[in-house]
Amino acid sequence: MQQLHLSLDRWPVPTADGFYDRQLAHRYAFEQRCTAGRICVELWVLEVVPDLYIQACDLELGAVQRSTPLRLTPGNRHDSPEAALRVAARKAVRELKMSRQASGLYPESQTQWLRAANWLEEILQQCDYLLEKQVKLFG
Repeated sequence: MQQLHLSLDRWPVPTADGFYDRQLAHRYAFEQRCTAGRICVELWVLEVVPDLYIQACDLELGAVQRSTPLRLTPGNRHDSPEAALRVAARKAVRELKMSRQASGLYPESQTQWLRAANWLEEILQQCDYLLEKQVKLFG
C-alpha cells in the first residue's frame, strides 16, 4: 500500500505580519489614463480556507494612493466571493468620492472619474444580483 500525501500548501499562508500576498488573489481592475496622471482601481478577493474569503482594494488617483490590507481580521471575513467583492467595491466607492479633490485630477478628468464610478456601480449591481436576487429564484 502506498500512502497518499496530503497537500498542506493548498491554501495561502500569510506572512509573519499577517498579510496575504496579492499575487494569490483574484484581481478586478479598472485603469484609465488622463492628462495629469491615471485613475486605477483594483479590487482583490482571496479564499483563505474553504468558504472563507477576504478582500482589499487599492486606488491610485493621480498623486493620491490608498490601499487596504489583504489580511484576515474579524471584520474581513466573508462567506462568498461576491460578498467580499461587494465590500471591496463599496470601500473603493467611498475612497473615490473622498479623494476627488485631493487627487488634483478633478474636474479636468471628470469623464474618467465617471467611468471609474460606473465600473464600480456595475460590480455592485452584479454582486447584489448574485447575493440577493439570485437566491430568491429558488426560494
